[in-house]
Amino acid sequence: MERIIIIGGGLAAVSAAKTLRTEGFEGTVTVLSEEGQFPYDRPPLSKAVLQGTADAQSTCLLNAEAAQNLGIDLQLNQRVEAIDRDAHVVRLSSGASLPYDRLLIATGSRARMLDGPFAGKANVFYLRTIADAERLRAQMVPGKRLLSIGAGWIGLEVAATARKSGMEAVVVELADRLCARSLPKDVGVALADVHRGNGTVIHLNTSIVTVGGDDRVESVTLSNGETLLVDMVVVGIGAIANDAIAREAGLETGNGIIVDEFLRTSDPLIFAAGDVAAMRVGGGQPTRMESWANAQDQAAAAARNLLGKREPYAINTWFWSDQYDLNIQMIGDNQPAGGTLLVRKGEGKSFTRFSAIGDRLVGAICFGAPRDMAIVRRLMSKGYAVTDDSLITAPDLRKLL
Repeated sequence: MERIIIIGGGLAAVSAAKTLRTEGFEGTVTVLSEEGQFPYDRPPLSKAVLQGTADAQSTCLLNAEAAQNLGIDLQLNQRVEAIDRDAHVVRLSSGASLPYDRLLIATGSRARMLDGPFAGKANVFYLRTIADAERLRAQMVPGKRLLSIGAGWIGLEVAATARKSGMEAVVVELADRLCARSLPKDVGVALADVHRGNGTVIHLNTSIVTVGGDDRVESVTLSNGETLLVDMVVVGIGAIANDAIAREAGLETGNGIIVDEFLRTSDPLIFAAGDVAAMRVGGGQPTRMESWANAQDQAAAAARNLLGKREPYAINTWFWSDQYDLNIQMIGDNQPAGGTLLVRKGEGKSFTRFSAIGDRLVGAICFGAPRDMAIVRRLMSKGYAVTDDSLITAPDLRKLL
């Protein structure tokens, strides 16, 4: 095997490329990125980049010098139009074709967009790329009002950054709590209290009925009858897997590119990792995880399996978010059916919420208690048995290791 091509230019692509080299692969590694920027970290986009304390250089994951030192052929502004599985080549928008012996698809995901009255408006923003963040930051002026449509992680992080920048912030959400897909209701309530305590206005169980303005959104009327004047709108209603290139090549897809526990697609020469990969284990439903930690680890595992390692991958569920001065971290299953909950109180409003099934610790949320997560991860990896209330009462969680 001499030629490996990686389609994508984000964390997963970089993690895989670097892993191929650390594993001793001496053949050609080509990374094809649609963006003109060198690969960069995305978590800072809704925080440090919006605040102006980080930029393309400080968030860069792989620059020209590092790529050259690693012998990685990093090609920017290269869109892959098609994968020819019979000929083992990828066809580029430039008209060129590149051959491969193994292929990794790490194309990530894109923001789900609103149509209708929000489409094409000059002050409606989505946040997925560093260019998106820079356009949004240019409009974030103290005293202006930002409307966040959707109370998911992106919408809330942007709202928090807006408030820290001296703006007014309003969040409108259809569901009955914040981050409804990932947070239990009690934690969603605690997070809403933090936002309201920092001056963010939150409307739950609320939809937008009408939109005022021609070229820009100037006002919205809510289902509760309230009309809001707005200066800018950020839409954060989820992400869609960039799996079209795989689907058009005849690979199995379904809310992402379907892969097995070795990150192989339905073509044994093609693998997928990161936000675009939906991993099926046994006969279960495919799981697509959108997180920094999973993208990094899954891509590294895919790289090793590209080299024939046959290393099964266990999804890394660790996730974090920073909002105002609050750090939230979570891991595992935090809404288990029939599970037991144990809540360890910390300083102020902080807490660590444990989930157990029987005596097995299956998940935890560290709310304003970031130091607890490192201990929790070790407890879970060791198979800590929940036989009493020590998780709540122990003076120091480290004593349980």
